[in-house]
Amino acid sequence: MPQASDIQLAIFSQAVDALGGQRALARHLGIAEREVRDWISGDVSLDYATLRETARALITHSDMCRRLERKLSPAFSENLTEAQLEGLGTPEGKRPSAD
Repeated sequence: MPQASDIQLAIFSQAVDALGGQRALARHLGIAEREVRDWISGDVSLDYATLRETARALITHSDMCRRLERKLSPAFSENLTEAQLEGLGTPEGKRPSAD
């Protein structure tokens, strides 16, 4: 069953936000920010190519986020500094107070 255009537009708007906003998507697509505004307002219908390129941008963004998370997450001890590793045995990873 085809997707309703209002639902598609709402999802597209969420995608634009997830990618950093209208300016960021426009830059990524190599278009004027006004064109993104026209899509979001519904003044211009979304086309296949726009949906495809926005989906590709979401995948690229997701991959970048995943790589960053793996390098930043404290779940991986190699991401912690020496001081952070020293505090691992305490509640909330904090150093015990000197009291």
